[in-house]
Amino acid sequence: MTQKTILVTAANGTVGGSLVASLLDQGFNVNALVRNTESDTAREFEKRGAKIFKGDFDDIPSLQKASQGIWGVFVNAIPVHGTLDELRHNINVINAAKEAGAKFALYMSVTMTDIKDQFPNFGPQHPNYNYWQAKYETEKALERAGFDYWTILRPGVFLNTFCGPVATFLWPTFQKQHVILSPIPPSATQSLIDPDDIARYATAAFADPDTFNGQAIDLSGEEITLKDFAKLITDITGIDIKVEHLSREEAASRGVPEVINWWNDWKTALSYSIDYDRLEQFPIQRTTSEEYVKNHKDAIINFLST
Repeated sequence: MTQKTILVTAANGTVGGSLVASLLDQGFNVNALVRNTESDTAREFEKRGAKIFKGDFDDIPSLQKASQGIWGVFVNAIPVHGTLDELRHNINVINAAKEAGAKFALYMSVTMTDIKDQFPNFGPQHPNYNYWQAKYETEKALERAGFDYWTILRPGVFLNTFCGPVATFLWPTFQKQHVILSPIPPSATQSLIDPDDIARYATAAFADPDTFNGQAIDLSGEEITLKDFAKLITDITGIDIKVEHLSREEAASRGVPEVINWWNDWKTALSYSIDYDRLEQFPIQRTTSEEYVKNHKDAIINFLST
């Protein structure tokens, strides 16, 4: 059992919350930074022994207070569309942790961040430029900060994207009509990952810093087409899910955001793919899409029935 203390930022979030639970299970002490200390999640973590800190990424004293006595930090600020706020917030966390004497910093970035400057038709004028720039600059700031250990995790698409608020934005006819409108080719695959797997990788890194030190790791559970994913949902939940492939113009006219095209364009142009052989070197049993849907069957049915 370790007595090392890890500061988990955005601890009420999907990955942050999963990481707090995972770290506690493995015997770490946890400082959980949250906006709402009265939330059910925060109270449950406090019952389990985590120290709960109310904080804000712009409130430096709150970050400094939460960082006292920590050995490691999970850097996980939230993107703010059209701004570089995520970068500023992440640097605030990095600085507070370093000043407090933390030895290990781990940042959750996103796949393809390291090659974003190779994206075709991409630059400061692009609507998504600040999103990528914030992540890229955070990665560089983490590397330069002088921690004894650092690790970057770059996950693909969260599987819970298909059964929560983000789904209503990316796939506007999915929840109500049970149709996924897709402007990308039928053969195109999605790099899907269970958010709990990200937490497991992070926990493994904190537990074995030498193995993970200095590594930036692209994460995914598996590659799967939308058609095959829709079939999994249909077979497991009994709710018939269809995929309708459209032109970009028609998809846009029906509310599908252009961001879906950008990601596929860049992935295709750069022949980008996850190195699954590399992932096999780490002691994590990745969750398949089928396992995820089975594990979250009730939540998915509830989402699709609302």
